[in-house]
Amino acid sequence: MEFENKNIKCSTFQEAETIIKKAEDKIKETIGVKERQYYAQDILLEAKALISCSNYNSNTGDCLSCQLVLLKYIQEYKNLAKDEDKVKNLY
Repeated sequence: MEFENKNIKCSTFQEAETIIKKAEDKIKETIGVKERQYYAQDILLEAKALISCSNYNSNTGDCLSCQLVLLKYIQEYKNLAKDEDKVKNLY
């Protein structure tokens, strides 16, 4: 899913975005439900890890945009990643 993130210049976000985009590509290529769930869980792990970024500053546009994009990723992929064991083990 394409979100409005072209203007986010944060390197931490861009690294996570690269991983998320690769997982999205794998979801599109994969037919099996379990594999799709696995890649959706990867997306959730990346998004949830970045949501709690130690460099978050509510006064910067990049951080606010990043948070919105990540929440959209979480919303989009939480249902596909129904088996949330991998995600629960993160915390």
